[in-house]
Amino acid sequence: MIAYTSDHGDNVGARDLWGKSNLYQENVHIPMILADPGILPQICSTPVSLFDLAAKIPAHFGETFAGDGRPLSDIAAEPEDLDRLILSQYHAAGAVSGAFMLRSGRWKPNRYINFPSELFDLENDPEELEDLAGRPDYARHLAALETELETHLDPVAVDALAFSDQAEMIEGYGGRDDVLKLGVPVATTPPTLP
Repeated sequence: MIAYTSDHGDNVGARDLWGKSNLYQENVHIPMILADPGILPQICSTPVSLFDLAAKIPAHFGETFAGDGRPLSDIAAEPEDLDRLILSQYHAAGAVSGAFMLRSGRWKPNRYINFPSELFDLENDPEELEDLAGRPDYARHLAALETELETHLDPVAVDALAFSDQAEMIEGYGGRDDVLKLGVPVATTPPTLP
């Protein structure tokens, strides 16, 4: 079995953003290629996540997986399900808010703690340039998806836990001032304009 994937993408200039600290498609829509004797060559359009890869690895060896996710081979053997829910989160030391995404078919809300949510219609706006969250005619879609998100996790509690864990890690490195002295060992810099 050979798996080719990535943990995240990068904005590389989309929306004038550089890096990965958000949940736009260029960051969350990553490559996932799997070669396995039990899977026929095909393109599967069912949305999957790294949890599904995590489920596939033990399944390959005849073991069960106790976490979220389903083995990729099972998903590939079924009819495509373009409405399959995919949850993604972003938490980083230094971020001002946790970010949560629950994609459901064409609809993709991005939820931030203490900031307005975003809602995108990926069918009509694949570049996510028109945020529909503030428009009354889309309030029903946003409310339903945010309710669905909250059936999987409590965004406020998860955000608080992430900040608590980060604070503990920062203290383990000697505190904020010592961490700031470490600098950023590797970062993608934006190109210079002519």
